[in-house]
Amino acid sequence: MPKMVITELYIKNFGKFSDRHISLHDGLQVITGENEYGKSTIHAFIRAMLFGLERGRGRAAAKDDYTRYEPWGEPGYYAGTMRFLCGGRTFRLERSFGRYSRQASLICEDDGEELSVEQGDLSVLLGGLTPGLFDSTVSIGQLKSEPGQELSAALENYAANYYETGDGEIDLNAAFQVLREKRREAEKAVREEEAEAEAARRKLLQECAYLERDMQRLQSDYEKCRARLHERNTERTIERNTERAAERQAGRGGAGSGGAAGTKGTETGGKSLMKLGAAGLLAGLLGIAWGLLLGNPWFQENVKGLSGMSSFPFLLIGGCVAAVGIAALMAGGMKKVRGRSTAGQKVEQKPRQELNTQNTEEKKRLAWEMDRIRGEWKEKEIRRENLREQCEESESSETLAALKRRCTAIALAEEELKKAAEETGSQTMRMMNAKASEIFAFITEGKYKRIDLDENRKISVWDGERRTAAERLSRGTIEQIYFAVRMAAADLLLEEPVPVILDDVFAFYDDKRLVSALKWLSSCGKQVIIFSCHKREEEIVKKEELL
Repeated sequence: MPKMVITELYIKNFGKFSDRHISLHDGLQVITGENEYGKSTIHAFIRAMLFGLERGRGRAAAKDDYTRYEPWGEPGYYAGTMRFLCGGRTFRLERSFGRYSRQASLICEDDGEELSVEQGDLSVLLGGLTPGLFDSTVSIGQLKSEPGQELSAALENYAANYYETGDGEIDLNAAFQVLREKRREAEKAVREEEAEAEAARRKLLQECAYLERDMQRLQSDYEKCRARLHERNTERTIERNTERAAERQAGRGGAGSGGAAGTKGTETGGKSLMKLGAAGLLAGLLGIAWGLLLGNPWFQENVKGLSGMSSFPFLLIGGCVAAVGIAALMAGGMKKVRGRSTAGQKVEQKPRQELNTQNTEEKKRLAWEMDRIRGEWKEKEIRRENLREQCEESESSETLAALKRRCTAIALAEEELKKAAEETGSQTMRMMNAKASEIFAFITEGKYKRIDLDENRKISVWDGERRTAAERLSRGTIEQIYFAVRMAAADLLLEEPVPVILDDVFAFYDDKRLVSALKWLSSCGKQVIIFSCHKREEEIVKKEELL
């Protein structure tokens, strides 16, 4: 299996070091130095070369590595070079960490090929190793032996990847991220489609309201036309009845002479009768006057020959003749008036015909207007029904239904993937526990048979008789448990062996377990770089010939 081996470090400017060369080799090696020798600075420089050195923001910038390892001699100018072997080839990695001069270059010294750090070529050589996973597995700093949350996430991701695909190469967390992004996009598309459909539906409903308002107006106009037509029909009926009555009356008045001649004869006869009545009235009045004179005694005494003549017959005859004259006079007047009335009716016949013609035209116009209103109303009714159908269709469009199905499918895929990850998590933890137990048993020379690490990062150990929670053990034993867990995780999670860097890790180990830990490291098949302020590790390595 190809592995990575760091062969040379050139610290051009980083922390307290300037123009410093450090040569390294494969296998186990110990770099010993007193406090403030710069062991942690070299450790930080290796990490910065592999992953870069970013400056923090805000208050965090005052305590980050960028500030902590600012060059002492030339502040602001960080730079260095690392040579390493990977896959049988030698690479030179150069970096400048300055704020305004930041750059990186990666060159294969065997053939001169220039690779791109920005495009991920270095990440490929590291097997996808991330800064967080580096800090949780093969890189252990002073008093930082406990694995972080990054390791739990990586194990969970590895579990699902391994059991879903047969290996750990596919990033399930990335798959979850893709699904979540797809779901957000689909949900956004659903909201946009629903908003668009709602806007279209409101527009259709508004148009429906306009049409209904127009239909109400047309209905009102139609009712007005119908009432006007009914009024005209009623007036025509009354006029016809009046005309018929007048015609019947006119027919009776001119029965003997017919037409205009009858009317004229009626008027002439009335005049004659009135003349006769006037003569009779005059004669009657004279007879009455004569009778009154005869009844006067003085008149009888002074007029000869009238003495003893009675006045009664003259009064009676005169009264009768006067009454007959009055009656004739009245009858003649009435006959004359009737003649004139009939003639007046004949004169008015022509204007009435003209009115009847106008009435007929208006009735035709009203009927045409009512037909037009009915046609327009029907047209608007059809349009309104079509708009209502469009409203119903907009609420359940194919596009919206397809987007909702897509959201459901993505959510289902996410749920199934999550369920698979949860179901396989326990199996991965068994693999992890088995590897860690093997390492821990080797370090403790079989005193503890097994380590159990659950999903909540709770650790317990089994000595063959009883199970003990890790927090009840000594600090040194706890450090050894964390070491075993980290090394097991590195074997399980990392695609290729990378250097193990330990900075004052064995301070709480007794000599016996330190020998066992160094023997295991010497046999793990990786480059191991140990920084220590004690000579104990170096002496054991030489004594046990672990180099």
